[in-house]
Amino acid sequence: MRRRSVLLASACTGGAAVAGNAFIGRPAMAWFRGLPAPRWQLPMPAFLGVGAAYYGVVGYVLARSIDRRDARSTAWSLAVLVGNEAWNGIFFGRRSTRAGFVGLCAFLVPLAALQRSVAGDARARNALAPYTAHVLLYDLPWTYRLWRLDPARPSGTSA
Repeated sequence: MRRRSVLLASACTGGAAVAGNAFIGRPAMAWFRGLPAPRWQLPMPAFLGVGAAYYGVVGYVLARSIDRRDARSTAWSLAVLVGNEAWNGIFFGRRSTRAGFVGLCAFLVPLAALQRSVAGDARARNALAPYTAHVLLYDLPWTYRLWRLDPARPSGTSA
């Protein structure tokens, strides 16, 4: 990959990480830690590891897309970055497990489109596939169960 592609992708993923995690302050983490959790919920260090891997994977896929001048994959990579940060804002910002589940369902659209758009690039496809599987096999059931276990819904939201 060209250095320019890597720098652009790194700037995008780094900026997204900073912007999206701005919603996760101490009060939001206290709210999260106070939620009734599924017994199979990952411990916090594992969540952080998945998050770090996510930024690395999407950054890599974005850099390859930029390098290949693949506008479609580049656009979907950026949509996934924006969608992930929007999810942080919805889930932690609103402190709503229901909104987190609905937001994740919406996030599946750009993620699936990105996975499809990199089908012809074996390296990007293979790098992204484990994350896509994680979202489908862990995040989706986890957010659904978290929502269903949450007895207190913030005002302004309905069950």
